[in-house]
Amino acid sequence: MRCKDMQYELKNDFLTVKVSSVGAELQSIRDSGNLEYIWQSDEDIWPRQAPILFPIVGRLKNDHYYVDNKEYKMTLHGFARDEEFTLVSNEESKLVLKLTDNEFSHKIYPYKFELDVIYKLKEKELSVSYVVKNIDNKETLYFSIGAHPGFAVPFQKELKYSDFEIIFNPQKNRKMIPMKDHYADINNKYDVSNQNFQLSREKFKDDALVYELDGPTNIAIESNSIKKKIIFNTGNAKYVGLWSTYPKNGEFVCIEPWWGIDDTLDSDNQYEHKEGINKLVPEESFKAYFSMKIG
Repeated sequence: MRCKDMQYELKNDFLTVKVSSVGAELQSIRDSGNLEYIWQSDEDIWPRQAPILFPIVGRLKNDHYYVDNKEYKMTLHGFARDEEFTLVSNEESKLVLKLTDNEFSHKIYPYKFELDVIYKLKEKELSVSYVVKNIDNKETLYFSIGAHPGFAVPFQKELKYSDFEIIFNPQKNRKMIPMKDHYADINNKYDVSNQNFQLSREKFKDDALVYELDGPTNIAIESNSIKKKIIFNTGNAKYVGLWSTYPKNGEFVCIEPWWGIDDTLDSDNQYEHKEGINKLVPEESFKAYFSMKIG
């Protein structure tokens, strides 16, 4: 649970990055001109900044699931975002933090695991990796994981939210998964030929915009009014979600790479049947990765 909240920093000539020990959460990316690119939180709008989603992404149907006929309860996005991570190493350009199963986690998630979060800073790019390891020598580990970074928009205050656009590259058909009552409506996913759009509050009135991915995708937050932009690369993510608050005026947009997804409306709540679930045999590891560049 929340406790020490230590702050760690990565820095070079281009960017200064700050990360909290609580949730291993990214809290700041500032450039050499002191422009902030990460949403700085607001309890009345969205109190997070860039939470890590583990061991679920989104919602479980009715906030519960079953493993070996035993019921467990877990709320939105899981528990890792509120846990204290331990420091493994902190160098000038690389930070490694770790979360391991514990007495608290066993009450809501009956698996043995290690989760390493690795931040690497190189010039104007921050790369992030999540390494999940099954440390049980007998049981299979089931999990989902995802990122939820909120990017400040506008990051230059003379501009407006609506001055910015979301631009996908490469341009191609992608499957969109509609959200219904905050669950993934997988059965009604459909092709979208162009995912680009101008930012507006109304774009998120039905929740996140969720797409299936079949390879690394660059998603830029940019404006014709300035040269600076954020270029997010989804790495090896299976899905990506784009989200902001509606109708509240949150001056941010989240670009969320996911290795997992919300429960479906027809979920049977059996964890191993969960849509998009990942599994690791004993002592096997899984690596998720993505990056963000300040252009």
